[in-house]
Amino acid sequence: MDLAYAAGRAGGTMTGVLSAANEKAVEMFFDEKISYLEIFKVVELTCDRHQTELAINPSLEEIIHYDLWARKYAASLQQSSCLSPVPV
Repeated sequence: MDLAYAAGRAGGTMTGVLSAANEKAVEMFFDEKISYLEIFKVVELTCDRHQTELAINPSLEEIIHYDLWARKYAASLQQSSCLSPVPV
């Protein structure tokens, strides 16, 4: 819940990134690529990575771009104790 509040406070594209990462992480859980408890970690790592590219007043194109980016980044996280990105 704290992550969702932080995304809301950050505003801009962060809430869309959180939502997209969560959807991808749940899909990865259903596909048995990550555990249930790793869903949060995938979302957290994706949001942390997005901090440097946060668009405060995004255009529709930016919203779509970061939605797709978040899904791709979340998917690139491999199953491990720290879920580090896999080169794509």
